Amino acid sequence: MARAADSELIERELQPLAYADARTALLDAFVEEGLAPPAVSQFGEMLARTARDLGHRADLYEQAEIFSFCSAQVSGRMVAEDVRHIALCPMTIALYTLPGRPRTVFLVSRPPALQTPGGEFARALLRRIVERVLDNAGLHR
Repeated sequence: MARAADSELIERELQPLAYADARTALLDAFVEEGLAPPAVSQFGEMLARTARDLGHRADLYEQAEIFSFCSAQVSGRMVAEDVRHIALCPMTIALYTLPGRPRTVFLVSRPPALQTPGGEFARALLRRIVERVLDNAGLHR
């Protein structure tokens, strides 16, 4: 299921799929797009580790990571339109599972809201990455 939230987040449910397989499919998609390996933030572990001190629940996710990446082609186009678009880089894609739902992996991204050729170029890249993840995971229908 694909959906766009009010905040323009694009979410895709990948099921049935183990988290490790979704992660591999995503990393392979980056390689297939010719992108450098992403920086990975262990978001779920950070929330679990800080829960007691900061007062939030420790069990929001079973697993959760944020993959930050940059495409020189996308970045070059966006900043050529407006140098302030530097703030839109890097782009991110997150993978997560929820407690009690280990075979449903959620892939979520926030495409730039730019209504420009550079913004469309970035959205196209994100769409291609998602399609590659589906192909790599054997979920493409």
